Amino acid sequence: MSFQDFGKKGSSRPSNASRMGVSNGFGNGSLASASQSGNPSRQDDYTSVSQSILQYQQNVGLLSNIVIDIGTEADGPLLQKQFKLQMDVIKQLATKIETTLEELEQKLQTMPRTEASKNRATQIKLTRDYHYVQTKFKNLQLEAKQKRSQAEMKRRAEAAERDRQREVDMDANNNQRLQMQLQDDKVTEEIMREREEEVRKINQGMHQVNEIYKDLANIVSYQQDQIDEVETHMEKANKNAESGLKQIEKAQAKQDQNCIIS
Repeated sequence: MSFQDFGKKGSSRPSNASRMGVSNGFGNGSLASASQSGNPSRQDDYTSVSQSILQYQQNVGLLSNIVIDIGTEADGPLLQKQFKLQMDVIKQLATKIETTLEELEQKLQTMPRTEASKNRATQIKLTRDYHYVQTKFKNLQLEAKQKRSQAEMKRRAEAAERDRQREVDMDANNNQRLQMQLQDDKVTEEIMREREEEVRKINQGMHQVNEIYKDLANIVSYQQDQIDEVETHMEKANKNAESGLKQIEKAQAKQDQNCIIS
């Protein structure tokens, strides 16, 4: 894209140039000054410089519109790309203008004094106009840098706040999990205590049953001795009864025998 194309692009946005607040006599005034020069070739040179400065002014105006959106919701990759492209265009224009002004200044040094004095005013005015717009451009660069820095600080602050909030949420979740774990541990401890109490009662019951069995065994053993003693007495009584029966039978037999003899 040629510098003439950039001039066409800028000319479609005249309001941008007016927003720069350029003093009267800029651009077209320079062209008028250039037309008063006696040498046609010098007129063409100064006319070219004047047009380039006008393009430079218009592109700085476009850059101003872009800088306005830096740090806002409209700021994004597209705006950053537009900013970079506009910066490249402006820097190319600035290089062209500075080179041309330096060449014209060198030519003034070689001109006759009369002709040089005629072109000196135009040279000074164009240089002043260029430096005026260049100052605007540098101020825009500084403003863009500051807004980028502020946007980055805001982004970092928001990121830090999100991280802090995430940590707070994580701490809250951890505390909630800890409370739930403590509650679960408490329930588990209560269950273990209940089971331990049940086991203790079962052991106590088994001990009581064991004592009862021991008492029953002692009772049975004691009663068995009595039963054995009763059985012994019964056997002795039975033997005594049998012995007495035999003696009675013998006495009866003797009595019967005596009765028969008499």
